[in-house]
Amino acid sequence: MKFLFTLLLSCFTLLNAGEVQRIESIVNDISKLRNNYTKAQSSLVEMEVRLEEEKEQNEILRQDLKLYSNYAQKEEDYENKILSLENKIKYLKKSIKLKEKEKTICKTPSPKIIKTTVIIKRNLNNQSLDKENEFPSLLMKEQFKTDKSDGYAYAYRVKIEANIYNAIDGEKIDVWERYTSFTSNEATVEWIKITGYFTDKLWEASTKEMWIKSCDALKRKH
Repeated sequence: MKFLFTLLLSCFTLLNAGEVQRIESIVNDISKLRNNYTKAQSSLVEMEVRLEEEKEQNEILRQDLKLYSNYAQKEEDYENKILSLENKIKYLKKSIKLKEKEKTICKTPSPKIIKTTVIIKRNLNNQSLDKENEFPSLLMKEQFKTDKSDGYAYAYRVKIEANIYNAIDGEKIDVWERYTSFTSNEATVEWIKITGYFTDKLWEASTKEMWIKSCDALKRKH
């Protein structure tokens, strides 16, 4: 009987020990879960902070992009205004020259006899020139084909990195970057003369003779 009681007591003790270990294991698992939950909460807070910072950065970038777009539009408007003023100046200069010629013609007396004499001299001069040189008309036609200058200023942009020359078929004196803006009122089929250019959004007149190949530049629309 005593042996049976001892056996039962031992079995009960073993069962209790197993149950205690199981409970301790559950407690440990709960502790680990709590720690993991705390870490997850901390990570979530950090991610929320980073998300807010990224939102602020995106807003700053958006404002910068908008500001840059406004600057680009203002620069283009400024260039167009400069071109418009240049064309007005050219037109006024031509008008002044025409008026000066008209005044000179009105002031100069022109008797019929003198006028007839002048006509005869011109005919004689033309005849002598025709005999000396049989090719002036060909030269005039060739010049008309190559010279495209109409007296008005136009805006251009460099299409690619391009060489700048000191004359037509001259020596290279500089290299301009792509998208560099400049103005010109004189051009041929293959060459464009640079009369002014933009530096830091400000227009400057050319202080020396500069030419660029027509294939390296793109005319901008007004």
